[in-house]
Amino acid sequence: MKKNILLTALAVGLLIVPTACEDNRDEFLSDFSTILYFRNSGEIAVTLYKTGENTDYNLTVNKSGSNLGATTTATITAMSEAALQAYNLSHGYNYQALPATCYTYTGGEVTFGSSDLYKQVTVSMNPELVEENIGADGIYVIPFEITSSADSINADKRYAFIVPEVETPSIGFANAGYHQTDITSDGAVTITQNIIMPIANQWNFDCAVDVDQSLLDEYNASVYPDYTLLPSNSYSLEVGSFVVGSNTATLSLTVDRSQLGYGLYALPLRLTGASNENFEINTAGQTLILGINSTVERSELAQIPLSLDMLSGYGIADYDGTGLAGLFDGRGSALFMHGDYYYGENDPVYGQYVDFALNTPIQHFAYNFWTRYSNADGAPVNTVIYASNNGETWHCIGQVTNAFTAGDEEYDSGVFSSNEPFTHVRFSVTESNAGNVCTGSYWNCGEMQIFGN
Repeated sequence: MKKNILLTALAVGLLIVPTACEDNRDEFLSDFSTILYFRNSGEIAVTLYKTGENTDYNLTVNKSGSNLGATTTATITAMSEAALQAYNLSHGYNYQALPATCYTYTGGEVTFGSSDLYKQVTVSMNPELVEENIGADGIYVIPFEITSSADSINADKRYAFIVPEVETPSIGFANAGYHQTDITSDGAVTITQNIIMPIANQWNFDCAVDVDQSLLDEYNASVYPDYTLLPSNSYSLEVGSFVVGSNTATLSLTVDRSQLGYGLYALPLRLTGASNENFEINTAGQTLILGINSTVERSELAQIPLSLDMLSGYGIADYDGTGLAGLFDGRGSALFMHGDYYYGENDPVYGQYVDFALNTPIQHFAYNFWTRYSNADGAPVNTVIYASNNGETWHCIGQVTNAFTAGDEEYDSGVFSSNEPFTHVRFSVTESNAGNVCTGSYWNCGEMQIFGN
């Protein structure tokens, strides 16, 4: 077969029309030749994980042309230093070849039978050696080229440059951060979380997870509620193993509600190590706080009728809307409570708030909320719920984040509980759609209902 038939065909003006195919082997069809090319040519990014084992990558060589039943041979070799520098010079690159000690490949001559449309060459790379030899004076590659004495090579796809990036494999919590579960009945409740790795797992090994009180202390300092460390006699913790074929290990927390009071608890967990020394801990997935809201079903709460004599507040406008009565005087365009936006009544901690004085102590609180009838411009974004026995000393029992977008939009809260009964509730809005309520903005409300038990 003629090696340069494609160029001859172009010289005489023969139009070559490629046809679509899944592996693009017909992209360079010619009526007169067999053409070989790398399916993935140019730069090929490959991540190598340091696991004590080599990482394999398969280079694929395609056969195309009008006679797909033809037999042919090709040679796949690592480019010489001289050939690589010549390529750099002609293409404007700065490729640097990794030493041959970093890899092996099943190279040499490959033979295409009449039914073969592609062949593969396996490149096996040593991550540790690759990492040792990657410098900062260019792009370090393992360069390959195709040659053939029998048939043509597509000039644009005859080179493949494997660009390895070496990483240490890691494990981490799939859903790091804080996660809360409401527990409303006695008995055992099991909560599961996954520990994951980013690669196909070929190993059996364990990971270590510790309870870290300092993690909870740090979290309590950054949020409004104070979470109590989950008592050791109220739970059991099991950390599953990684097994070959699965990149997930399961952590199971089983909580016995009968050993808890009401309110907010948390178990702060830190992933501390793996029995396979090749794995490190992913910093972003290192910690997990499992929050427990020990509470009751909302259906157990009764509505508490609102009246002006039980309401007070700070930063409530008397010049817009219907004042505190706007919380319970119905839903309509002129019926709403509005926070101050003229006199600068904004508390740096509580923002603008409404206090509810209750006739009977409760341990569980919930509310329904409607945005202002006409729009959600001042609807709450961040609301903090406080409880008190005297209306002076407050402790936080919950926090709510909303994303209201429309007028007369309803939100029904969950249940906020305390281990001690309380007679006052503070509904504190620190951020609204209008801005930061602690520093000068405002919030408003179309209607509220409160519930307690």
